[in-house]
Amino acid sequence: MDGAAIKKFIVDWIDANKAEFDVCSQFMFDNPELGMQEFEAVKRLTALAEKHGFTVEKGVAAMPTAFVGTYGSGAPVLGFNVEYDCLPGLSQKVSEQKDPVIEGAPGHGCGHCILGVGGMQAAIALRYAMEKFGLTGTVKMFGTPAEEICIGKPFMARAGLFDGVDAFLDWHPWFNQSFVQRGTNAYFNKYYHFKGKTSHGNAPWNGRSTLDAGMLMGHAVELLREHIVPGTEAAANTINYTFSNVGPEFPSVVPDRTSMWFVGRFTSTEVMADVMERIDNCARGAALATGTTVETELVTAIHENLPNKVLGEVLHENFLALGPVALTEEEQRFAKALQKNAGNDPVGVVQEYLPPSEYDAPVTDVSEYSWFAPLATLWTAVMPGPSLHHWVFTAAAGSSIGKKAYNYAAKFLANAAVDLIAKPDVLARAKEEHKTRLNGRVYKSLLPDGLMPPMDANKATMAKYRK
Repeated sequence: MDGAAIKKFIVDWIDANKAEFDVCSQFMFDNPELGMQEFEAVKRLTALAEKHGFTVEKGVAAMPTAFVGTYGSGAPVLGFNVEYDCLPGLSQKVSEQKDPVIEGAPGHGCGHCILGVGGMQAAIALRYAMEKFGLTGTVKMFGTPAEEICIGKPFMARAGLFDGVDAFLDWHPWFNQSFVQRGTNAYFNKYYHFKGKTSHGNAPWNGRSTLDAGMLMGHAVELLREHIVPGTEAAANTINYTFSNVGPEFPSVVPDRTSMWFVGRFTSTEVMADVMERIDNCARGAALATGTTVETELVTAIHENLPNKVLGEVLHENFLALGPVALTEEEQRFAKALQKNAGNDPVGVVQEYLPPSEYDAPVTDVSEYSWFAPLATLWTAVMPGPSLHHWVFTAAAGSSIGKKAYNYAAKFLANAAVDLIAKPDVLARAKEEHKTRLNGRVYKSLLPDGLMPPMDANKATMAKYRK
């Protein structure tokens, strides 16, 4: 098998077939959709997959905006990650200055309008290489909604959609340094709803204050922080919360409803499970002390990422073989102007080669893949900073820089897949490492059997801004 010839075919195919992917990416940039509301994005992505010979199963795991595309048969089974949700409040024109299309509207400040198209383009290019060179195997693309709130993949995992995959390949646009992620924290998202009894403020003894219960719970959690294993600086064990609903909103009425919204990040699922139980106890104790009741509402929960050095090296070697992203002088000028106007050093998009490196990465539900098979995610320095979830990132994602970034990513993702097909020993070593990292553990969903995906998440917000 001539691996070099196959990889050249893939690179040439991607360069020759950019136009329809650019149109898809641009549509998603121009029509950003929040998690669980990505209806228009999914229409276009699935149509593109079907056009190129993939069998697409839509609405999987009881989520209308989730899908799985499949091409080929037999081993190995290689999975590509496809995401397409955006972020609230990050509307931005392709402009050097902060300039929202609509003030307060959503925007692609994490670059999923290029991330998902890049993953799909890699899978489709690999499909044509397999056909031309007679390669056997199965290519799967996983369309996973609502990554920003970690909903899509845990529900798809619970539905068994990741079973039987031999390896997962992923990328994410980044800035300043490229790295293969080492780990991400486990994560939970949960509400606590207190119910009490109203009364007039001049006779508060007749009421049972849910605000008192919430404040007492918050104080208990603050004391709990000292007794949680700290994790690392890059991946700390943290708890955040807010009061999302308190009322009646009048100072002389004892409130009979208070909701607290908690999220937590932890270096291991085991640590998270222990802390979640202790937070539950804080809620029960606060309710008991104030004569109120409390109900819990789990939104989602994910496992920590299990890194895979073998697969990460395959991905990074193919990244390095391509050389830096070929940006024009004007594109670098635009990147520097964005950085300067955001108050950062105008260094442009990083171009120098970087050694393979591993760092802890932000929380992402991509980690669910890693409990089923080896996973590698390359966070690729192809965009200007200063950070993700920033108007600068949105502006760059919609520019020619963003389009070049995902074409670039598609090449190294598909070429890494060729190595896994052509070199079964490499995939075997990656699987052996995966087995070692599992250390006897097996995947168990953190979602109760009866829990349904939150279909209406972000629905009200999207209704304000959808064209």
